[in-house]
Amino acid sequence: MKRAAKLLGVGLIFMLLLSSIAMAQPQSIPNGPYVEREQNVSFSSFMTNEELADTLKKIEASSKGKMELEVVGYSNAINGDLMEEEGFPLYVAKFGGADDPNKKRVLITTQIHGNEPLGTEAMVELMKQFAGSGKEFNEILDNVTVWFMPRINPDGAMNEVEGKWSPQRRTHQLWDPEFLGLPAGTEAPWYYRDREKGYDENRDYNPNLDFRPEDFITEADTEGMTLEQVLNNGDRNNSDFGGFYVTPESRIVTKVFKELDPDVYFDIHHRGFNTVSEEDIRSVPIQIAAVVADPYTDPFTGNEYEVDDSVLKLGKQINVVGYQAIQRGFSHYGAIQKYPDVNLPGTSLGAFALNDTAIMLIEIKGQSGSLGQKQNGMLKQTAKVPVYEILKSLADGSVSDVDESLYDDIPESSNRMRDPSTME
Repeated sequence: MKRAAKLLGVGLIFMLLLSSIAMAQPQSIPNGPYVEREQNVSFSSFMTNEELADTLKKIEASSKGKMELEVVGYSNAINGDLMEEEGFPLYVAKFGGADDPNKKRVLITTQIHGNEPLGTEAMVELMKQFAGSGKEFNEILDNVTVWFMPRINPDGAMNEVEGKWSPQRRTHQLWDPEFLGLPAGTEAPWYYRDREKGYDENRDYNPNLDFRPEDFITEADTEGMTLEQVLNNGDRNNSDFGGFYVTPESRIVTKVFKELDPDVYFDIHHRGFNTVSEEDIRSVPIQIAAVVADPYTDPFTGNEYEVDDSVLKLGKQINVVGYQAIQRGFSHYGAIQKYPDVNLPGTSLGAFALNDTAIMLIEIKGQSGSLGQKQNGMLKQTAKVPVYEILKSLADGSVSDVDESLYDDIPESSNRMRDPSTME
C-alpha cells in the first residue's frame, strides 16, 4: 500500500513538472514584447505628421540636390488637382531623376493604413542614406530612379480618440452620396466604416486608373447598371471588384504612379502574427508577395487587365532577392513567409500590377497598438534591407540572373497566431 502511494506521489510530481514545462513553453520566439491589458500605449517613437514633414525637408536640404521633395496633394482636397490645402499634405521624395529612359523606375509607398507606421520609419532611414555621400547609394541612383511616398494615409496616422493619439487603419472622410450626385441613402463602398468615419484606402484603387465614380452616375456599365445600382448591390459592391476612387489619397497616389510609370512598386504594411510552423515557433517578422490580383475585367468599361508574364517574372525575382537578403541562419530575422493567396484588384498593389508593374508586398508583423516598441529596430531592418538589396540588384542588373522559380520555395503563410496581446 505504501509502495502504491509512493508511486502515485511520484506520478503526480512528474505530471506537475510536465505541466509546468508546457506552461513555460512560449508560443513564439521571440515571444513579445506585446501590449498588455490596460497598458498605456505610447507612440512617442513614431513621427507625427509635422515631424515627418520637418524630417523630409531636412533630408532634402542636406542632400545637395540629390532629393527633390514635392507636395502632390492633400488628404481632404476635393478639387480636380487635389492641391486644395485641406487636411494633411502627401509628399513624394524623388531620387535619381526620371529623364533617363534606360533607368529602372521604382515607387515606394508606406502607411496606407494609418496604424502601420514602421514602413514609414524604415524608408525615411533609407532616404537619409540615399541623401548622403555613400558610394554604393550613389551607384544605385546612377541606374535607378526611386520615388518614396511615406505615409500616404496621414489622417489615419494622426487619428485621436478622446483627445489621445490613436492611429487607425482608415482615412478621415464621410460617405456623402449626394456630393457625388447620388440619391441620399445610397450604400457606401463596402470598405467604408461609419464608426471610424473613413475608408480603407487600400481597397479604393481600381485597375482602371482613370475610373471616377461621377462618370457613372447616369451612364450604365456593361451589365446595364448605374453606379447607384452597383453600390446597392452586394454582389457587385465587394472585394472581388476594383474600388471607386472616392478618397483623395488614392487619387493622389495614382496620379504619382502614372507620372512615374514605375517598373517596380513596393507597398509596406503591417499584419498579424505567425510562427513558421507548429514545430518551428520562430515568430515571422515579415510576409512578402509578388502576386495579389487575378486577371480582371472592368465591369464599367469592359476593359481587360492581366499581369504580363515578364512583369510577373520580375516581381518574383525581386521577391526572391528580398527573401534571400534577410536569411541569417536559423534566426527569427530570416523566418519569412509568403503572404496568403488573395485576389484584391482594389488594392494599390493589385491595381498597379494589372498595369504592368512588378510588385512586392512587405507585411511587418503586429500593429501599432498590439506590439511593444522594443522590436522596432529589428522590424525596420526587415523592411529596409530587402528594399535596399533589390534596388542594388536593379542597378547592377543582377536581378535578371535570379531564378524566379525560387519564389515558389518561399514558405507559405501558415500557423496564424491569435493576437498575443491581452488587449480586448
